[in-house]
Amino acid sequence: MVAIREQLLEIFEKFADDDIRLIEELHALIKQEGKEVYSLIFQILTNLDLPQAAAEKYWHEIISHSKTLSSAMGRAVNLRTVICDYFCSINKSLHNPKIIEIPAFEKTTRSLTLDNLTGLLNRSTFDEALKRETSRAKRHDSNLTLLFLDLDNFKHINDTLGHLAGDEVLRKVARLIMTEKRSEDIAARYGGEEITLLLPETNKADGWLIGERIRKTIEETKISFEGTSLKITLSGGLASFPIDANDDLTLLKHADLAMYRAKSFGKNNISFYSMDKRRNVRMEYSTAVEIQELGIHNKPVFSAMTKSLSISGILVESREHIAEGAKIQLNMSLNEEAPLLIVGTVVRSKKMDSGNHEISIAFLDSVKVMRNEISSYLLKHLKDLPAHRLDAVQSPS
Repeated sequence: MVAIREQLLEIFEKFADDDIRLIEELHALIKQEGKEVYSLIFQILTNLDLPQAAAEKYWHEIISHSKTLSSAMGRAVNLRTVICDYFCSINKSLHNPKIIEIPAFEKTTRSLTLDNLTGLLNRSTFDEALKRETSRAKRHDSNLTLLFLDLDNFKHINDTLGHLAGDEVLRKVARLIMTEKRSEDIAARYGGEEITLLLPETNKADGWLIGERIRKTIEETKISFEGTSLKITLSGGLASFPIDANDDLTLLKHADLAMYRAKSFGKNNISFYSMDKRRNVRMEYSTAVEIQELGIHNKPVFSAMTKSLSISGILVESREHIAEGAKIQLNMSLNEEAPLLIVGTVVRSKKMDSGNHEISIAFLDSVKVMRNEISSYLLKHLKDLPAHRLDAVQSPS
């Protein structure tokens, strides 16, 4: 509907002084998009919300009325004048009508609410929406999640290719986000290369799924500028009402903090806000893995059981002890077809009452190529996970 409305506004603006061509273009759009266009025509020109059948009937009556008026006056009558006369003297649905230049009015309205470069909402409009949605979430005791996104290494693009390249990247990223987001989600350019996405009635788990889908889409989309191919990634922070904040300003602050945490984890990832800085996006994960401590003389392979998994690390339990700081090689399988060989560092090793050792392993930066496979696994299995369980286990990082 939004796309059709934009097409209508373009037609009204382009053929404002040529009613014959205007009507032809409107009829062509109706033939192409369907009869819902009739209702949109009246929304734009008269601010009346008409059922499709009524809108179609009134439109044909207006076209007939236009011919009658033109014949009576011996000259062509402007379509807006015909519409006004029809609703005031025949249909009588308008009272105290005011005729305005709709395209100019819409253009002015858009300039007050939208960012000129990306077409997303601007900061002030988003702040109002955030305040409104937070109040609504409080009133209805519902969830509200905020994603604070920031393009990685954006300054480098501006410095090396110029601001026109940066502008093109922002426009394309904005279009990708608009495609990936749901119709009820609210996207804005918050400043520079920062984009905010407000997710009404959405918990942390579902919010992360949306954010991760957007992150992967942008990472996998080829963006070029004047023949130069650009590798674009983004980092995102996520905070939810009422778990992380009780008001709009705190929710924004915490999502912003989570975004900087995502940057500190190596960029190109989505991070939850948490008061415990060791926590990250994690889920319970139980399977057998094989571990080997690396060194001058490689030690024997031993088995362990995993307890939780995140993009940045894994928590395992084993009868074997490994010292903190040790480098290990871990053989695990997220799918039956191909085992995953990962190198990591032991960041914590704790002996349990059972005699086993709980070992936290952080994946090394050198294995970031494995991130998408782990991310895909999390995307697949997090959908039905209760939000509180995402924060239940400490991150190894």
